[in-house]
Amino acid sequence: MPDQQKISRYGKATAKSGKGGELAEILLEAAEANRAVEGCLQYEVHQSVFDPDTIWVTEAWVDQDAVKASLEDDGNRELIARARPLIEDMEVIELIPLGGIEARLDDPRAASPKPGYKLVQVEDVEDLAKGHGLAEVQEARFATGDLDASQVGVAWFRLHPNQRQPFGHHHNKAEEVYFIIAGSGRAKLDDEMIDLTEGSLLRVAPEIVRGFEAGPEGMTYLATGQKMTGDGEIQPGWWTD
Repeated sequence: MPDQQKISRYGKATAKSGKGGELAEILLEAAEANRAVEGCLQYEVHQSVFDPDTIWVTEAWVDQDAVKASLEDDGNRELIARARPLIEDMEVIELIPLGGIEARLDDPRAASPKPGYKLVQVEDVEDLAKGHGLAEVQEARFATGDLDASQVGVAWFRLHPNQRQPFGHHHNKAEEVYFIIAGSGRAKLDDEMIDLTEGSLLRVAPEIVRGFEAGPEGMTYLATGQKMTGDGEIQPGWWTD
């Protein structure tokens, strides 16, 4: 097998009776640990709909050397040692990916964007804040559909003066960039506070819970990132002090 061949791994772990949830938690810790392992492209943990003691792990690695480095990592070795007593049976297969939807999306030119261009005005995009009872807090205009965008998500927000979003949110996969168009305010990123002013550009990784608050003049900003339908998760009442 060539040294630089991308590798997919699929693991099926049958936990001892009633231990599926505990095993899944350890494997989710492994998923977080592998974020820092160079060469890890994917590490997802799944639980069977029909049997909560059957756990699947889907992995993708840049090559076999990356797989080996992960298995030799001290943190992963400790997690493996914790997981082993919970496992009744384990099956792992390794495959060479040949192509498909993920491979197509990796190449933006092949993701079938609509031809040409589309111009819209922000004021013509529906303000969804009104329909959700948030008109006093902000305007929220999600322009992805209006633009017929196939690869990128775009949203425009105007927070009214001294208003704070009543929720936080994070993503599973999508990285986002926020651009402050006018005004100023703050962002809460997990437990850290960040000051924002006109012209600020803020990149936020998917797992970071974020929320925004406007200063006395309000704050208008643009959010953009990968288009991944259903990828976000809202956390009501997250930012309180």
